[in-house]
Amino acid sequence: MARFDTLRELARMSRYGDQALALLEQDAELLAVRRAEISGWTPLEQLAHVALANELVLKNVRSLAQREGLLVCEGLEAQPQAIAVLAGGRIPRGRAQSPRMVRPPAEPVLADVTQWHRDNQAMIAALRASAWDMEPSRHSVPHQLLGPLDLAQWARFGSVHTRHHLEIAIEVLRAAGVDEMRIPSLEAIEAAT
Repeated sequence: MARFDTLRELARMSRYGDQALALLEQDAELLAVRRAEISGWTPLEQLAHVALANELVLKNVRSLAQREGLLVCEGLEAQPQAIAVLAGGRIPRGRAQSPRMVRPPAEPVLADVTQWHRDNQAMIAALRASAWDMEPSRHSVPHQLLGPLDLAQWARFGSVHTRHHLEIAIEVLRAAGVDEMRIPSLEAIEAAT
């Protein structure tokens, strides 16, 4: 079974968070562009969704690192198909719908979405600096589609999921004609990790 390094995945999430913040510096009109042939969501909606999802991911990571919390279970194993998705580093497009609690607001506010990403970056930094046990254990928290995930698997999901939505947001911006020099490069993150 594939093993993931919690701290490495949190570092990757942080670098993707930096990329999300760089995207949020684009003109508000560009962030509101909708390209239905690519996605039903605008770049701002993609970034709102990933910020909301990452807040939950990071709370699960913290609960698992502390080995306590309402959703923490012991002894449940991850499903092989979930491990395959995480190991592959890619979430297939168009196969699942986001849970209601992490869907973007109907009209996301740029300043709010930016602050959500900053808050997540602060939470990642706190987790990386914590004295909690970041080693694998028999504890897990269920994911609504992937099933039970342990600490490192949740961190891996956070980085893979964030990359997935950044990629879509960037694709929409490129289709809208945004100059390549104004769009952050995901390839640089992959090269650094």
